[in-house]
Amino acid sequence: MVHPTLFFWLLVAGLDPHACGQGVPDQENHPTPMNLSASSTFLNNSHFAFSLYRRVVAANPGKNIIFSPLSFSIPLTLLALQARPAVRMQVLEGLGFPLTQVPENGVHAHYSQQLLASVRPLAASGADVGSLLFVDQKRYLAQRFVNIAQNLYHTEVFPIPFGNNRVAREQMDHFISKMTHGKIGTLAQELNPDTVLILANYIFFKGKWKILFDPKLTEIRPFSVSEGVKIMVPMMQRPGWFQLQRFYHLHSYVLRLPCSSHTTAVFILPDTGKARDTDEALMRENFDTWSQPFPLSSRRRLYFPKFSFSGKRQLEQLLPSMGMSDISSYCVGITGISLQTIPLRISRAVHTAELSMDETGAEAEDTSGLQSLPRSHLPPFHFNRPFLLLMFEEGGRKLFFMGKVMNPRAKS
Repeated sequence: MVHPTLFFWLLVAGLDPHACGQGVPDQENHPTPMNLSASSTFLNNSHFAFSLYRRVVAANPGKNIIFSPLSFSIPLTLLALQARPAVRMQVLEGLGFPLTQVPENGVHAHYSQQLLASVRPLAASGADVGSLLFVDQKRYLAQRFVNIAQNLYHTEVFPIPFGNNRVAREQMDHFISKMTHGKIGTLAQELNPDTVLILANYIFFKGKWKILFDPKLTEIRPFSVSEGVKIMVPMMQRPGWFQLQRFYHLHSYVLRLPCSSHTTAVFILPDTGKARDTDEALMRENFDTWSQPFPLSSRRRLYFPKFSFSGKRQLEQLLPSMGMSDISSYCVGITGISLQTIPLRISRAVHTAELSMDETGAEAEDTSGLQSLPRSHLPPFHFNRPFLLLMFEEGGRKLFFMGKVMNPRAKS
């Protein structure tokens, strides 16, 4: 378990044994190829995040969406580095890692350090991230892999009697509940008879703004969840200068709000009836649009809803359409997890994330001068209909969270 704390989702990957007729690949003779340069040594997961967002939204119309591409990448990278070289490169590139030349005996240290360093800004804001690996107790674990999982990826490894469906589920639920302090109670409803390995990754995060919202100003206001349907939600408010711009090609207003510990949140508010057009246009947008600050050009009274919700997604059917077709095939060749040499494959992947945002902020802002202005000099701006969200490293290209808020009161 990664300490400090974070609000996230659960990744579950079931792995089944299957030989491809070619024997076990010799990973020691296949170092990870890459062209190392000082400008290309950092993770950029924006393409992975946007591709996953498009597929999750299409599969869950009208629902809240939240996921963490960064947290998901931690266990997926661990498995990819145990796979055949071709699969390894396919997954690493798909996740947004640059191609660099890394000695075989240092690949886990190289990639795990990048991932865990990327998580630190969230951890500094009070985040909780962790992974568990459940392996069939008939599979004798390779201690070297156990050490790598625990020491480099903060992943705990447990032997599980998958031959007994009821006992296996009870044991996994016990471990996941204990590690998440009861936030995740059930890992899997049913297990396939050939399940030999399940990976669970979770993230829980309660965000904190750089500038707080005064709780005394929060009031109940309407939010349009769909055409003709409104609900009442707690709406925060804050007067001030904001990074708010109109993007006509996105049919949206875009608000950029700095958060604590060098993180930034971007909220995209589509025009009424234009949500689908916004989603399609967003897929063509360069991430650099959001990574650089907007000018503080809009003096407003911002109304923004509090929200706290989670998302649980099955992803094994989505990854092949994202350029990772080998990761779920029998020829993926994942070895080195157990002492047996039969390669494994990912047969199921479930991801759960949770994100909360309320008035909490790192510092207050003196708005006494704005409070006395006439209403006409401080026009309101309402986030009172569904909107998209991005949360990322300030000045970087690492996306921590991506999602859509359809109903601020819904918990999922």
